[in-house]
Amino acid sequence: MALTPLPQGAARLTADFAAPTGPVLHGAAGSLYGVSEDGVPGDELLDALDITTLAVKPDGGAQHPGGDASSVVNALRRNGDGLAFVYLQDLFAKWPYEDVGIDVYHERLCAVVPPMLTPENAGRLVWVPFNEPDSIWYSLRENAPAKFDRFLADWITTVQLLRGLAPGVPIAGPNESYYHPEFLPHFLKRARDTGTLPEWTTWHELSPRSLAEFRGHYAAYRGLERSLGIAPRRVNIDEYGNNRDLSVPGQLVQWAAMFEEAKVHADMAYWTAAGGYSGAAPQPNLPNGAWWFLKAYSGMTGQTVRVEPPHPNTVDTLQGIASIDAERRTAQILAGGTVEDFLVVATGLDPAFWGERVTATVHRIDWTGYEGAAGPPLPVAQVVSDPARLEIPIYGPDRMSAYWITVTAGEAAMPGPPPWKGQWDAEAADITSGEITRHGHTDDGNAFAASGEHDVCGLGLSDSAVVFQVEVPEAGEYDLAVFYSHSYGRGAEATEPQPAQQVLTVNGAERFLDYPSTMNWGHRSIVRVPLTLRAGANTVELSKSGAIGTARGEVALDKIELTERRGCPSCYDAAFARVHGGGLVFDLYAAEAGYHRIEGADTGILAGPQNQDVLVDLARPVFLHAGVNRLRTEMIAGPVVVTCASGPEPVEVDAAEVARTGGSCLVVNDFATRGHVIGWNGRGATAAIEVDAVQGPHMLLVSYANDERADGHEYNVDVVTRHCDITVNGKEAGRYPMRGTWTWNDFWTYPVILDLDDGPNTIVFANPDGPTAEFEHFRIAPLNP
Repeated sequence: MALTPLPQGAARLTADFAAPTGPVLHGAAGSLYGVSEDGVPGDELLDALDITTLAVKPDGGAQHPGGDASSVVNALRRNGDGLAFVYLQDLFAKWPYEDVGIDVYHERLCAVVPPMLTPENAGRLVWVPFNEPDSIWYSLRENAPAKFDRFLADWITTVQLLRGLAPGVPIAGPNESYYHPEFLPHFLKRARDTGTLPEWTTWHELSPRSLAEFRGHYAAYRGLERSLGIAPRRVNIDEYGNNRDLSVPGQLVQWAAMFEEAKVHADMAYWTAAGGYSGAAPQPNLPNGAWWFLKAYSGMTGQTVRVEPPHPNTVDTLQGIASIDAERRTAQILAGGTVEDFLVVATGLDPAFWGERVTATVHRIDWTGYEGAAGPPLPVAQVVSDPARLEIPIYGPDRMSAYWITVTAGEAAMPGPPPWKGQWDAEAADITSGEITRHGHTDDGNAFAASGEHDVCGLGLSDSAVVFQVEVPEAGEYDLAVFYSHSYGRGAEATEPQPAQQVLTVNGAERFLDYPSTMNWGHRSIVRVPLTLRAGANTVELSKSGAIGTARGEVALDKIELTERRGCPSCYDAAFARVHGGGLVFDLYAAEAGYHRIEGADTGILAGPQNQDVLVDLARPVFLHAGVNRLRTEMIAGPVVVTCASGPEPVEVDAAEVARTGGSCLVVNDFATRGHVIGWNGRGATAAIEVDAVQGPHMLLVSYANDERADGHEYNVDVVTRHCDITVNGKEAGRYPMRGTWTWNDFWTYPVILDLDDGPNTIVFANPDGPTAEFEHFRIAPLNP
């Protein structure tokens, strides 16, 4: 779809492709506690990200139940060259850390550091001896010389100890919670003079103002190094961003732009629950909009180029990143952060290299909340142009979305206009017995993001209702997406935590709408419902009560979206697929588990959730689990196209049909599909299912619940991952992690690829170390029938 020009005065973001600024670093794709253990998130999400750094705790550290360095390194080794920054003080249980004195701390380091020096961890660890010493133990933010001296004395002896315990392992610091211009000169001088300079300089950027101030902080730091004759240290901003930023593509692009420009590494902060990749991984194999942003950013190849935003060093404004890959003859731009129409101007594309015409395709990466699953970025517009005069207008941008622009040589035709989409904020609807609350603005950065910075809560009264008057262009099928949050049954509420409901009324027709639990009252998720609407005006109401009865529980509403239902196939451009081992990797998304037809290649390798490489014949349907599925192919020129297909019905086994031994038992659960789950009482229990199969790989989908938690911190929800050992016909198939599902009454799906024999097969589930998750039911289907 060709785009008409914007007015002359529109904001302009210029990418100069004749001004390279160095190899793409992807430094901003890291996360603190984003990986809680090996397999959470799964490799299907981690593999697509070029992770350069992750921040973790020492093995056995008591600060949180997950995030042990060695476990995370196992995942890093399979997914690139990333380093694990080990917050050594996280060996302590309390926050702020209990002040036991430096001598006791050193004794503890002597106990925890040597066991981590394994061959598997070699070259992967960086020690972070102190975390936020401006507040914890030392109160450096008071700028008192005596406090500076106390910390520096302890820094020197601690670095000397660590270098004796672990020669060659880099050290990072001072790791304050903000850039501290009064303290840093003292730190660098003393560390220089005592031979204890860290190999990495680290500090945190945890304020909305960081979007305006980081470039100044970084320039000041480099100036300090030069003035003191110190060779440049590598820099890791090992905690960045607020809840208002994490999960939001339009915010993340602003952070990534300034970190990539400076060529520093950076880890998104840990404000919520471990294992969710700082708001980008709603479930171990499910991506949201933030994950697709990180994937697009990690997929930028070649050299970055100079980008000039209209308002640099300004909070919540248009920013961008651009790259060019001469070998692949592609260019990419990521932009976002504004609600005003803007123009992306690409200069420096040499027609002698690119030819007479180039095609720029605009993809929108939408915010889907913290827990709402999302498919790949949607192509929304296209420009075919002389490369010397490439201008790409962006109309009506969503501040929470990012825009990924791909540039290829030659002319390419867009298949057609994107599906129509509209959105309506709840605070602008007609509200009865509800309260409008503001969230996620710059004065309250750690409040959770909300569309329009507001939601509607307090909808638990019998007459509570939110009524949306919507208009759609044509009569037909639409998908309704309701953005919501709730933690019904926790805290002061007198019921067990459980899913909630509302009455959904569309043009007078009522039905109950069920809402799975979210992490808390601000952690947005999405439920999706197909609707048939008439052309023009329609009424969509979400209420506590209706003629059909009263809904269970209560939710907070953020917005609704309506999208025209097209049923179009998903198309993945080979020009921007990942290059791996002489071939390509396509990250295919399935909204629901089931059979799919994959066209564009003859054969491929399906890399399962646990990296089982299975050769698949693409002339036959392939069973994909919900979320991201990795397909490896030979080098191909054309796109890979994925459509839904038919195949054998999966075999379903309910909890009541499972053979149980030891302490496993059948437990009534009103929210389970058939009213029961398999519970566990202690060690040594097993559950087994019998399946008749045709020999070959099968997809096993395990529906489970897990609400085990450790004592949480003020803002961290310390969910505990339970593990399950699976054997098939007496042979070990693996040990699989099952992350917390927020309640015992909410069920997630964990996919496993198993090789089954002809005829009957016995699959046994167990955990010799303790209870595993509660299982609701199992589904098994041939992978490539």
